[in-house]
Amino acid sequence: MARIIASGLLFVALLAFTLFAFTQQRAERIAAQPGWALTAIEDVDIPPATAAQARGILARRPLNQPVLNLLFAVESRGDLDPARRETFIDTIKALGWRDTPSQQNLIVETLRDGDPREAVMRADALLRRGKLASNIIAVLAQIEIYPQAADLLIERLDKQPTWRKRYFSYSGTLSNPALLDARIQLLDKMLAKGMTLSRSDLKASLDAMVRAGRQGEAVRIAMAANPSGSAGTLIYDPDFSRFAALTSRDRDNVLPFEWSLASRPGISVMIVPRSDAGQLQIRWNGMGAPVIAHTMTMLREGAQPRLEVRVEGVDALNGLDSFGFSLACRGKGAVAFEQSRAPSKDNVVGFTASVPVMCDYPEFTILGRPQAADREAETAIDSIRLSTS
Repeated sequence: MARIIASGLLFVALLAFTLFAFTQQRAERIAAQPGWALTAIEDVDIPPATAAQARGILARRPLNQPVLNLLFAVESRGDLDPARRETFIDTIKALGWRDTPSQQNLIVETLRDGDPREAVMRADALLRRGKLASNIIAVLAQIEIYPQAADLLIERLDKQPTWRKRYFSYSGTLSNPALLDARIQLLDKMLAKGMTLSRSDLKASLDAMVRAGRQGEAVRIAMAANPSGSAGTLIYDPDFSRFAALTSRDRDNVLPFEWSLASRPGISVMIVPRSDAGQLQIRWNGMGAPVIAHTMTMLREGAQPRLEVRVEGVDALNGLDSFGFSLACRGKGAVAFEQSRAPSKDNVVGFTASVPVMCDYPEFTILGRPQAADREAETAIDSIRLSTS
């Protein structure tokens, strides 16, 4: 008899465990549907049967945070009264950090309640746990617009969290002018506190500033972050020495005022170290009129610049005729340089701009000149210098 009772109890226990596991799997399956459980995503229709299933699961297991959060999201898309919303939020908070979508919703709610500091703290905790980093970073980047939250975010970034590099490389929000303003203010505050900003910290933000036509801000912040690299000249790197000193990784991720090279089939462009400088070496098959290299300049609108190009030897001098130089302004066209004097004994060729510069911080561009017949061209340039005096 005892054996029969024991077998019966074991059966009941196994059945209960099986039902629990089935319920848990079904709860996880329901709560894991993309977008259903996130209150920030408003245009989502959850099947009524699924919502009913969730309510049934919650009736049996009221402490199931994912399902509770799902029902909160469902009701938030309707006419949820403030008292019930507060009950949902308090209960989800009380259940701790079991479910990532729940924490995302709590971040949204803290922002709605005007408490960005708590939003930063929750986002930081989620990122340290490695949960939905892309989603959380996108939310965190938008919190920069709140000065109180930005100050707390700076404190977190100063501690070199594991998510810092990913945070600064995210640029999805920076097309928004207000959020770009907030990023500029954040970087300024960090610099004012004496905090170090690396190339990788700055890259995405500087590129966004240039795309928005805010090159001056990009230059100011970059030079403040690296005072020893201050431009001082109208071309940041006239003798290619700074590019030559970059790592191969940094050469593939240049900052806006550094040289960008356009090697591809038919064109070989490289900067090689030479003594204490570098040399721009170009080989081109003569086809088309391609952009060879470009860099942002420090020229201002209305300037009438002169250009001096120094090459290595007679062969490089002869090859220079196959290439042209211009200053491009987005939406306004380009100003071409025309040769103004014969080469000097030290192989320096002088050029002048055909008309004044049409914008601040124009892009200096080296192009291949259209050829009467396809013929290879090559040259070796030691320096490119602009002046206005």
